[in-house]
Amino acid sequence: MALRTAAVPVSSTRRFRLPRDAALGYLLLAPAAFLLILLVAYPFLTAVVMSMQKKLIGQAAAPFIGLDNYIVLLSDPTFWIVVRNVLVFAGVSVAFKLMIGTAVALALNESMPARGLVRSIMILPWALPTLVAVLIWVWMYSDVGGVINHVLMGTGLVERPVLFLSDPVLAMVSVIVVNVWRGFPFFTITLLAGLQSVGSEQYDAAKVDGAGIFARFRHVTLPGLGPVMAVVTLLSTIFTLNDFAIIWLLTKGGPGNATDVLSTLTYKVAIRGLELGKGVAVSVVMLPLLIVLIVLLTRFVNKREEAG
Repeated sequence: MALRTAAVPVSSTRRFRLPRDAALGYLLLAPAAFLLILLVAYPFLTAVVMSMQKKLIGQAAAPFIGLDNYIVLLSDPTFWIVVRNVLVFAGVSVAFKLMIGTAVALALNESMPARGLVRSIMILPWALPTLVAVLIWVWMYSDVGGVINHVLMGTGLVERPVLFLSDPVLAMVSVIVVNVWRGFPFFTITLLAGLQSVGSEQYDAAKVDGAGIFARFRHVTLPGLGPVMAVVTLLSTIFTLNDFAIIWLLTKGGPGNATDVLSTLTYKVAIRGLELGKGVAVSVVMLPLLIVLIVLLTRFVNKREEAG
């Protein structure tokens, strides 16, 4: 005859009690979680709510209007011009920063005289305050006494000053040039650090196998730099999409809306137009693209950590 053992009841308080290590972990994470809620979640939710209000600067009343701000925004042709500008500005800028940054990093990774000095000089565009750097370019682009026009006219390439910041196409090219000049050192420094992790024995083995310079770059350098290159490209894309200072100081989004991006349009609508709710809606529209980029970056980093 089988003996039956009575089930011992487990108290509910004991059943759901956290292990001591887990409780300590949550306790240590609490300050960071509080800061994230205070500095990220609360401002984000406030912005979303404000984008659904008819909030005007100087008026206390802010009636709830739902998605009206977004409907008006999406039906405005100017908004779609700005979206096109953002894609052109960010896409072309990041592509050139990646190419120039990679080329300079490869050059600085080789032995050369005064390599340390050259590396320091490469950081200057990135290290200079934005205001100082952009004002220098404003002077260089000027049609009156600007150094670029002075050189072009002095060499006979043009007969009259080129209006770099007044022509719609040239204005976009001009802001892209400044953004690339200011941003490529970020790629150079990061990729140069990545090149240090590629062992010289891999290049030696490739040389023994008869691989030329382009074959070594394709089969040794690119695989070694791939993870770093992906991360820095995604980060630079996020930074470029949010760039305001360079465009505003150079062209203020002009001529017309030729160089307006979402950040400058937000300022014009919210501050100059006094429509704070609608201006916040402009910035919130950019959020899905930023979320996609952040998710891609997070997944890529997690996969690299798991593989490592």
